[in-house]
Amino acid sequence: MTKLINSIKSVQNYIEEKKTCLRKKLPKFKRIMLGMKVSDGFVFKFAMYFLLIVIGFVFIYPLIYMFSTSMMSNIDLVDNTIRWIPSELHFDNYKFTYKALNLPTWDTLLPQFGMISSDGFKLSYLLPNSLYMSIFIAGISTLCLAAASAVIGYGLARYNFPFKKVIIFLMIFTFIMPKTLFFIPTNQLYTEMDRILRPILEGVGFTDPSIKKSLMPILLPALTGQGLQAAFFTLIFYQFFAMIPKPVEEAAIIDGAGAFKIFYKIALPMVAPAFIITFVYGFALYWNETFFLTVYSNGKYQSIPMLLENLESTYGGIVFESGGDASRAPDLSFTESKAFAGTLLSIVPLIFMYSIVQRWFVESIDKSGITGE
Repeated sequence: MTKLINSIKSVQNYIEEKKTCLRKKLPKFKRIMLGMKVSDGFVFKFAMYFLLIVIGFVFIYPLIYMFSTSMMSNIDLVDNTIRWIPSELHFDNYKFTYKALNLPTWDTLLPQFGMISSDGFKLSYLLPNSLYMSIFIAGISTLCLAAASAVIGYGLARYNFPFKKVIIFLMIFTFIMPKTLFFIPTNQLYTEMDRILRPILEGVGFTDPSIKKSLMPILLPALTGQGLQAAFFTLIFYQFFAMIPKPVEEAAIIDGAGAFKIFYKIALPMVAPAFIITFVYGFALYWNETFFLTVYSNGKYQSIPMLLENLESTYGGIVFESGGDASRAPDLSFTESKAFAGTLLSIVPLIFMYSIVQRWFVESIDKSGITGE
C-alpha cells in the first residue's frame, strides 16, 4: 500500500515538473509565434507571405496560361487530356506571329535611308517595322501628354482664378467618361480643320494633306491636355506641384525670376517623379491604343497591337471554316495558341521598359501619396 502511494506521488511530482517546464517554455513559444511586435511573429509573417503569394498568383496566372497555350499545336488545343504541358514545344506559333506582326528582322533593323531620295519621304522608311512605329507613336504621344499635364497641373496648383474648382470638377468628370463618347464631336472638329487647312497646306507644297489621315488625331489631344487619361496625369502633377513650398518660389521672385523661369528652372526639376509615373503609365496606354489608329490612319501607321487585332480578324475565321475543330484547321489559321504568342510578343517591350525604370517608378509612386501644404 505504501509503495502504491509513493508511486502515485512520484507520478504527480513528474506531472508538476512537466507543467513547470511547459510554463517556462510557453513564453518563448509565444514570442516565436507572435513576436515582441505583431509584425515580428511567425503568424504575421506567414499570413503576409500567404497573402502575397495569392495576390501574385492572381497576376501571374494569366501569363503562365498564355505561355503554356502559346506552345501548343492545333491538336493539343482540342485534346482534353492536355491542360498545361503541351505534348511538344510548338515554336512555330512564335515564328508565325513574329513575322506577321512585322517585328524587326535583319532587313528592317535599320532605317531605309536609301529609299527616301527615290520615292520621297515616308515615315515608314525611317520606321521600317512595327516595333519602331509603336515606340515612336507611344513615345511622342506620351511626351506631349506629359508636357501638357505638367503645364495644366502647375497652373491649377499655383494660381487662383475664377471657376478653378469648376474646372477641376469637369476635368475629373472627363476622367470617368469613355473615350468613344467624344469621338463624334472630335471627328467633326478634325473635318472642319481639314476644310480650313487643306488649301493652305496644298499651297505650300503638301500633297493630299489631311489631319485625319495623320498622327494629329492622337497628338493634338495629348498636346492640349485631352489625351488618354489626361485628367489622371494632370491631377498627379497638381499634387506634386502643390507639395512644393511656396517660400521657394517667393525667393525666386525676389531674385527677379519670372513665371516661366520659375516653372522651368525650379518647379519642373522638383516633380521628376511625376514625369516618371506619367511616362510609364502613358506609354503603356498609348502602346495599346488601337481605336484611333484604326479609325483615322486607315492602316497607314501599323503598331504591334493594331497588327495583332488585324491578324485575329483576318485569319481567325479559317478555324471556323474547319467546323470549329482547331486540329483540322490549316497552320495559317490564327488559333488561340498563335493569339497568345502574339500577345506575349507585344508586351515584351513594355516589360523591358518597366524593368529599366521600375526602381524610380516605385519610388515615384511612394512619393505621390504625400500630401502637400
